[in-house]
Amino acid sequence: MAQLVEVIGVTHNPMYCRRIIDPNETNPGVLRVRDGFAEMRQTLAEARPDVLISIGNDHLNQLFMDNMPAFMVGKAPVAAGSFTWEYANGVPPYQASVDVPLAKGIITGGYDNGVDFSYSDEFRFDHSFTIPLAYIRPEADLSVVPIFCNVMCPPIPPAKRFFQVGQALRKIIAEYPSDARVGVLCSGHLSVELGGPRGMGSTDPEFDDWGTEIVGTGDVDRALRELTYDRFWQAGNYTAGFLTFVLLMGLVDGRPASHWEVVHSDTNSAPFFTWDLHQGGGK
Repeated sequence: MAQLVEVIGVTHNPMYCRRIIDPNETNPGVLRVRDGFAEMRQTLAEARPDVLISIGNDHLNQLFMDNMPAFMVGKAPVAAGSFTWEYANGVPPYQASVDVPLAKGIITGGYDNGVDFSYSDEFRFDHSFTIPLAYIRPEADLSVVPIFCNVMCPPIPPAKRFFQVGQALRKIIAEYPSDARVGVLCSGHLSVELGGPRGMGSTDPEFDDWGTEIVGTGDVDRALRELTYDRFWQAGNYTAGFLTFVLLMGLVDGRPASHWEVVHSDTNSAPFFTWDLHQGGGK
């Protein structure tokens, strides 16, 4: 059976893209984010995965309110991105083969585990996929299976459902008939306001510290009880992007993270989570 060896959660904030490659950057928070991505790259390399499940969301670049799947698996032979307008902002490109048998295995395994995954042969990555992949696996030498989560268009699935989907993925991987070592690379957001009345890019550092601690310490009860859509909205109108990290809590069966931190900078806060399952889990 397949083995889940590493789970990583990071930011996909495109505001960091130009700054973390700028040799003249001096902001301590941005420099820490640069180092954090480098550490995640080493962490993933040490886990020696054969394939990556890549979890993120589309930012209304190809999916919209008229047809928004809650959880969608990409199963075309190749995954590539991002979009022209994102390249203009420094978002890196990325292309990888897709492990089509595993993608189909996740879809069919969902039927036995309470999840009807949507699926697509016509999809493209945006920055929620290309940023973590380009910075953490720049070699692009591993096949991927992309999973798109709706964190943009209400009604958004609640924290409980994200946790349940994570649990289902854990079982599907454990039962998948292969000796593959599976890594998971997930991106999400902490607090942020996009174009709303609180001001473009405004954040809630108190939420960032609080939410990151809930996930990092594996406090499932609080996550399912307190990480509500209303609470996200209070912190910023795109803060529901945090829900992908709740999915990771289900994926690791509520284990505390091996490493977790939140980095504050003059851009906005950035989280880092790892669950080093090839070393026996969180600690």
